[in-house]
Amino acid sequence: MDVDDNFPAAKRIITEIQSIVNSDSNLKEFDLVIQPESQNKSPVIYIDHCLGLESWCVRHVYEYVYQRLVCVRKRLKRQVANETITLLTSALLLNPEVLTFWNMRRELILDGHLKPEDELQFSAVVLTFKPKCAEVFTYRRWIFLNILKDFSCNDIVLNELTVGLTAAAGYPSNYNAWNHCFWFIQKSLEHENFSLISHQWEKTKIWCREHVSDHSCMQYRQRLLKCLVADKRCLQHLECCTSKSLLRFFNSDERHKLMRPSEDYFGEAICVALDELYFNEDLIVMYQSHESLWNHRRFLCYLLVNIYNIDCIKEALMNNERRISTKLLKNNELYVKKHVLWLQTALCIPIKLL
Repeated sequence: MDVDDNFPAAKRIITEIQSIVNSDSNLKEFDLVIQPESQNKSPVIYIDHCLGLESWCVRHVYEYVYQRLVCVRKRLKRQVANETITLLTSALLLNPEVLTFWNMRRELILDGHLKPEDELQFSAVVLTFKPKCAEVFTYRRWIFLNILKDFSCNDIVLNELTVGLTAAAGYPSNYNAWNHCFWFIQKSLEHENFSLISHQWEKTKIWCREHVSDHSCMQYRQRLLKCLVADKRCLQHLECCTSKSLLRFFNSDERHKLMRPSEDYFGEAICVALDELYFNEDLIVMYQSHESLWNHRRFLCYLLVNIYNIDCIKEALMNNERRISTKLLKNNELYVKKHVLWLQTALCIPIKLL
């Protein structure tokens, strides 16, 4: 039996959804509205730039669009572009993990039936429903890499980074979103747009403070930090790079040993790493027993010892980690002991707890 006979309202529903997507350039969100039974009215809900679909009809609508799109893909049925777009819109809103459907939209962009800017808006709405969907991020990168080809405009890339951070907030440990953001950072660096790293460095500091259990953002900051300490052009755009952490970490003799005439940015690079180390300490003190914070701290210790391979750094780090371990031992005994053991085995830093 044809799907039309099973659920004749499907065509009207997907047409209504497409009409909303076409007419509202500020559409913000899509989600399902739990409603187990039909209410004898349209199941499509549209309020304040937010689109919803009642749950009772999802299976019927998806069966309808899926069967027809399979026929279109197999070229078993002639279909005009507008009808295919309408089918794809509902199919991808409900299940964006079907790569074939995104490939069909790619073909429609290349044929001039879809605008890339509209597709960025549409896929951003899809991410509000499935914020970890890798296929959506891949599609957005394809649009930038093959169609727009512009990574030099701060407004465009900042908007993309905002989309990534919004998706990251919608799903815990959303590595797909953070990898997407860093891909844009890398492309921006290739175009010598160094200011974006400082923007993300400050932005994600706030994010980490609000999501202390989510290690994915901390890994993102680790990648940013590697860029910052490796290239002075990135450091130059940091708004606040002070020497307070340097004064706190080293004594005067040790600071004198750090000066490298050939690398005038060396002290600033260490400051950034030390600022992050003390920021991490503040979070550990405020939020007890979060393993993600200790993992991030181990990365910072490794960075300081292995990138800045100087004896005074290793000695200062030993004194600092002894201080913080002793301070936090009572409330974080398991994590402190693991941290001390790691320092001893991985970095050969001998620490004895009091």
